Amino acid sequence: MSHAGPLNGLPIACALTPDTGRAQVERWRAFDAEYARGIEHSETELLVHYEKTDDSTRRLRELVATESACCSFVDWSIDDSHADLRLVVSGTPEQLAALNVGTG
Repeated sequence: MSHAGPLNGLPIACALTPDTGRAQVERWRAFDAEYARGIEHSETELLVHYEKTDDSTRRLRELVATESACCSFVDWSIDDSHADLRLVVSGTPEQLAALNVGTG
């Protein structure tokens, strides 16, 4: 599966150090490789579907906690009210472009 998740590289406006940022991108890639099931885009929202397990829920919460701190210019939320686990990233088209989301 090609990369489907929210980060294809460090966001332009990321507050993480280069080393910490690279490690975070690698955590996303490993998580996406294991659990990503699909992605949907609109101008102001990115929705990534993941397999819903105890492990995926825990790991996604950890990833989103880091992103919420370093990339707070967009809104990060997790929707676990469906059969799958959903990451919702919301912002303006410019903010989502700066985040470098969903283009891999």
